[in-house]
Amino acid sequence: MLSTAGSIVLLAAAVAALIWLPRIGFLVPPALGAVAIGAGLLAPRAGLHALSPLLAPLGFVLAAVPLAVLLDELGFFEELARRIGAGRHYLGACWVLAGLVTMLLNLDAAVVMLTPLYLRLAERRRVDALALCLQPLLLSCLASSALPISNLTNLIATPALGLSSVGFLMHLGLPTLAATAVGWLAYLRLPQVAGVAAIAPTPSSRLSADRRALVLGGIIVAACVTGFLATSDLGGSPWEVAVGGDLVLVALTRRLPLRVVPWKSVGTVLGLGALAAAIAHQLSLASLFGSSSPLGMLRDLGMLSVGANALNNLPALLVSLPHLSAHPSWSTWAVLLGANVAPLALPSGTLASLLWLETVRRLGVPFGEREYLGLAWKVALPALVAAAAALVALRALLATP
Repeated sequence: MLSTAGSIVLLAAAVAALIWLPRIGFLVPPALGAVAIGAGLLAPRAGLHALSPLLAPLGFVLAAVPLAVLLDELGFFEELARRIGAGRHYLGACWVLAGLVTMLLNLDAAVVMLTPLYLRLAERRRVDALALCLQPLLLSCLASSALPISNLTNLIATPALGLSSVGFLMHLGLPTLAATAVGWLAYLRLPQVAGVAAIAPTPSSRLSADRRALVLGGIIVAACVTGFLATSDLGGSPWEVAVGGDLVLVALTRRLPLRVVPWKSVGTVLGLGALAAAIAHQLSLASLFGSSSPLGMLRDLGMLSVGANALNNLPALLVSLPHLSAHPSWSTWAVLLGANVAPLALPSGTLASLLWLETVRRLGVPFGEREYLGLAWKVALPALVAAAAALVALRALLATP
């Protein structure tokens, strides 16, 4: 019991460091993970076994973020933003774009690339920067459940639980659509957005069109997404497809963006994974998961929602993963939905939210933890309720155990 308490304290300290020490906090999780192993809370062999499922998903993140950056270097995102930003309904078009980038390329790529892009778009439209910059943050959770590649949690769960792209779309496609639609309505009611939505400002001078960037980027994105879906279902690894896309884009742009490779995030994930493994090996949670009844699904979703916000969705999932059924069940989908959609209420919920906070600070947008606490939950809560209702309705419709 004492070792369990010690593991929980170390995990809580790691997450707190990520929130309150943004410049050096990424060093704390791997350091405390080493402490857990050194103190005997987790055997070295057990730690290696627990972290091995993270390697392929982390490889994808390492390749996916440079892929998005290289697409931006090509001018693909800039051209998309130029086109959607010229219309009267640019706010909704940006919402759709952020949702698609999150779903098809990964939530970290969406946060890294679209946040500064939307800031530039806000400056051109002469509207509140935060109103647009919030969109990649919100959709990094709301739109990240539909495919295995959308979220690191999905990538981890896919091989461990025998999931597939078709399974994700069939079970979490409708809840994702419900979360993004209700989230959009809640987003429009935010004070920072209401004024922007009510005014149709005159855009600044149009930039010259770059159809080459749009066509080449579109072909590369389509090829990568096709490859992601194929490898997920045929036993390959999405990181291999992402690396292939990187190589093509490096040849086209003649740039090698090593500085944007998210090494810090990888170290953070490995540290959190070790700390989560230390807890998972000492707790018996099997009896808390596995019910496919509507109430059981809601209970599982609620537990992951609370755990993801209180600690972080990654360790919350890793603690739960050994206790889930090895075969897909409605409980599995409820757990993933809670881990993906819910963690917007607190900045500790996901690494993407912490990365977003760091990005907006660097860009000079006045927004901090206190403002976050008073804002994001207003979108997260109704979106989560809608997603949960859609999942329960889908279960009743399909009528499968």
